[in-house]
Amino acid sequence: MKDNNLFEKAVKASARYCELKGYEVVEQNWSPEGSEESIPLIAYEDDTLVFIDVTVRNGFEGFIPESETDREAMEVLAARYLAQADVDANVEVRFDIISMMVVREDRAMLKHHINAFSVAA
Repeated sequence: MKDNNLFEKAVKASARYCELKGYEVVEQNWSPEGSEESIPLIAYEDDTLVFIDVTVRNGFEGFIPESETDREAMEVLAARYLAQADVDANVEVRFDIISMMVVREDRAMLKHHINAFSVAA
């Protein structure tokens, strides 16, 4: 069961991290009307629109594996966002994952998987 309070803190911390890295965060927890699923973060890195999944685990059990991100659901949500958002029709799109492991109340380790859905050559 997902700890919503912990997840919300992880999304906010991930948004701050992205902003420090030069991203422009445009949405947090975006969800299309009538859907229970959401994209934790949507941001621009230069001219690339980045859809970012956020995972969080409390304690020393390690990071949640990338494979637990539902790629198809993220892609469908991204398509729904693009269909309704005012973005350039030729915008480049990328999918990232930010994994967080909370090690104490005010401290966490973070891994940023850039272009997480790409296929390694």
